[in-house]
Parts: sequence; structure tokens; C-alpha cells
Amino acid sequence: MATNTVANPDFAVIAKYTAARIPDFKGNPLIEGLPPPATDDALIESLMHMPSFEAEQRQWPTSERMHMLGTLQNFMMPMTPHISLCYAMDRMLRTGYVGRAPKTRGYAAIVQDLYERQAAGQGFSQSSVGLTPQMSTALIGVSGMGKTTTVRRWCAQLPKVIFHPQANVYQIPALHIEMPANGASVRALAIAIFHEVDRLIPDSNYTQLYTKGKPNDDMLILNAAQLMSIHCVGLLICDEIQNLANSKRGSELLMTQLVSMCNVMRVPILFIGTNKASKVLTVDLRQARRATGEGIAPWSRLMPEELGGNGEWEAFVSHLWDFQWVKRPVALAPAFSSYLHWASQGVIGLAIKFFSCCQIRAMLDGTESLNLETMQEVYAQEFKLVHPMLEALRSNKLELLSLYDDITPIDFEEHLGEVQAKIRVKASPIYASKLGDDNFKTRLEASLIQLGVDVEVAQATVDKVVRRGTAKNLFEAMAQANELLASPKAARRKSSKAASPQEEEPSRFDSRPLDYRRGYAHAAEQRVGVAEMLRRFGMVPTVEEILQL
Repeated sequence: MATNTVANPDFAVIAKYTAARIPDFKGNPLIEGLPPPATDDALIESLMHMPSFEAEQRQWPTSERMHMLGTLQNFMMPMTPHISLCYAMDRMLRTGYVGRAPKTRGYAAIVQDLYERQAAGQGFSQSSVGLTPQMSTALIGVSGMGKTTTVRRWCAQLPKVIFHPQANVYQIPALHIEMPANGASVRALAIAIFHEVDRLIPDSNYTQLYTKGKPNDDMLILNAAQLMSIHCVGLLICDEIQNLANSKRGSELLMTQLVSMCNVMRVPILFIGTNKASKVLTVDLRQARRATGEGIAPWSRLMPEELGGNGEWEAFVSHLWDFQWVKRPVALAPAFSSYLHWASQGVIGLAIKFFSCCQIRAMLDGTESLNLETMQEVYAQEFKLVHPMLEALRSNKLELLSLYDDITPIDFEEHLGEVQAKIRVKASPIYASKLGDDNFKTRLEASLIQLGVDVEVAQATVDKVVRRGTAKNLFEAMAQANELLASPKAARRKSSKAASPQEEEPSRFDSRPLDYRRGYAHAAEQRVGVAEMLRRFGMVPTVEEILQL
């Protein structure tokens, strides 16, 4: 694709097009003007960051060595989740540009939609577009695992702005914003978009232009959408999405505005946040991941191999341990790796800070060497503020993890519902009635009779269960009674009862069978499920609580 030669603004690069091989991408300048997707090696190299280190630095003055320890905060060793995230973002970026090239029918349709909304004064809160984003995914995980760092380093491999001379368009491949701290301000969201575009395109003054005259929220978000359309934003990255939980009202409206806007404009969204974000993402996270097929799994803490890890903790520690600026470095021993994990619970950010603090302590106390005693002192004295959180992570107990929104399991509500259901069942009468209670035999007998068991058979069965004496409650007694009734001996006793042949062998369509076994015959005959047949017979209400288990 030929280009005109124009002066290159210092904030943008002039597009250099590379013909795409993927059919959907061919001839699209927004895609062909991007750098080719990075190879595995190039991606790892772009993400990896190791501090500048030489062994001779260990002899530097303490103050300078402490400064070198500060460089550890940018330490990053790419692992599987980091690589997967980068590939997912690249796919979202390129796929999102399909059908959006300037001067095409798809682009014109988007511009027309925005124009009509502005003319009608209709924002996106009244949008008929479904809330589920067409192209979106969420990156959720504990703070300190490198989510934002990975995203920023991937974005750094893209030109911030690309100028297309033929279309006279300044393209912004990725727009990275933070959600409003108050969690509910549509105005703050729109202004965040204006500010970021102003930063990328100097002297544009979009913030002043689009906020002039104090427009309402609907107009502000429409202006933000128009701006993103003008500059062909490829991927909108919404960081700190958990901030929406800070609002008691309005967060749902903000999400509706945001998602509907990007649906209309066909701009993919990447939500980034801590586990707390799962409370405010009104779109089910699993559905959102399926929407793009990216399937970005929540980022978990690193675990040692003995605790079910995949070896990434060991690889991380082996690289980190090399950066010792103490004068007498020590080799990495299993005890050091184990304690470092215990003190950080596999949270990368905490592990790096703890490792740095231990070296500072060794420099200041003159030992100039790492040992378990120093590590224990640092944890006890300098990590006090995070002790409760770390204890919650160690225990892995939901009631403790729930106290800290940022580390609460994403499926916490589902687990909580299961626990509550079990508590309700345990509190039900079938558990409350104990063997030896005055009404135990009466209740067990009544339950069997209600299930259609003959009175005499029910009484005999109850006597056997009581003589056994092993049933702790009515629930266990019912299970034992069912076993006895299903035995051939019980069946013979029941048939020996003096009665007419019609009573001994009920019709297959009697409304009340003698026991559960007749329910199978009726179900097969009427071609319905056994559970449905038992429901028709009125046999399930007393065992409904058992089924909740």
C-alpha cells in the first residue's frame, strides 16, 4: 500500500504497511500499519526485566547498594500467564479492527450511529445493545502479580500513535485508562479518556473542547466515543476495575455506559482488577471470556511444586536469588525458598519486597549475609501490616479470605451458597431428631408410611433400625430403612400379608405404589423420569432436604 511522504510529528510514527496473510486482515491499513505479532522469543525478551548487576557492586557503599535494591521493584521474569495475556491482547487488537478501516462502510456506520445519538441527545445508558461485550475479557488476580506491568510492557512494543497520510488519521492502537476512584462517575470516566488522548496527542486540548459548556453525562460519554472513533482506538484497557465497588450506587450505570459504548464502536475492552472486581463486573466473567475465545484465566499465586505448583515458583526464586547486594551472598537452599514463599504466599510483589528488606536488614546490622533468623525478624517486624492477609491466604478458609476483598476467591459467592445450603440442611428436622428421642420412632414410621410403605412393614423396619442403634439421626435412619426395604426378605414379608390378590399385586398404574421399586416400573411405562414419577406420587417432599446435599 503506497503512502504519501509528509513531515513526521514527533509524537507519532508514519505508518509502514506490511501485507497481512490472514484474509480478514488484508487491505486494512489499521492492521497492516501495526508491527507484526511478536515471536515467542521477542515477546519474552520484551517482558523480561533484570536489574543491572555485577558482583563488584557488593563492595559499594551501603547507600549505593540500597539504591540498587530499589531496582529490584522492576524485576520481571515472564511466565506462562504473562505470555498468554500478551497473545490475547494482540488477537483482540487486530480482530477488533476488522470492518473498522477508515473510508469503509463499517466505519461509516459507526460514525452515523454516533451522529444520530448526539443529535437525539441519547447516550449509551439507554442503549439497546446487550450488556455482554462483543469482544472483551477480564484479567483478575491478587495484587502484586504483575498484571498492569505486563499490560504496560506489551503496550510499549506498539507505537503510541500511528499517522496514516492517505486517510489523514492519527491512530491510537491501545488506550490505557484507570477507572474513577469514586467508582461511579461517568463524567470522570469520560474525562480520563480525554486526558489520555491529550497526553498521546499533544496540543490537542480535547479535555477543554469536550467539557466546554458543562455537558451532561450522556453527552460526555458520546464525546469520548467520538474521540475514540476519530483516532481509531484499537483496544480500550480499563484498569483498577475494582474501584467500581467503592460506589454504593451508579457502578452498574457506569458499566452499562462503558460496555454499550464499546459495543456500538466495536472496540474490544480488557478489564484489569483484583479479585474484588468480580463483585462489580455485572457481566459474568466466564461468559465475557467466551465472548472472545481468549479464555484468560484468573491469575493465581505462585505455588511450590510440593504444594501442587508447576515449577514457576522455583524458577522465579532461582532468578531472584542471584540479585544479592550483601557482601557475603549465600546459595539458595530449600529452606530459604520455603520461607520466602511462606512469608509472601507466592505473591510476586511481596516476595520481591521481602527479599529486598532482608538484604537491607543484613546491611544495617553488619551481618552482610542472608539467614533464616534475619528473614524471620523482617517478617515479624516489617511485614506486620500484611500479616492478617497472609494468614488468610495460608489458611485458605473462605471466612478469613472474605475479610479482604482483593484476595477473596472469585467464585466466593458460589462457595458461600453451597456452604449455606449445607448449613440449612444440617439444621433441618431430619438431622435434629436423634436416636433415643421420644418421637424418633414415631417420626421414622410416619415417614415410611408417607412414602407408601405398608404400616406393618414400616413398624417392623423401624424396630430393626432402632435395634441396630447405629443411626445418629433421622437422616441416617431413613437410609438404613431404605436398605432393609430393598432386601428380598423385606419383600417376602410384605407379600405375606393377608390381603386380596389385587392388593398384593397393585396395578402398574396405581396412584400409590407400595415402595420405591414400583416407581421405576411406572416411570418406564409412562416414559418419564423416576424423579418426576415419584413427585407425582407425592413421595419426594420428605426427602427433598436430603437431595439438597
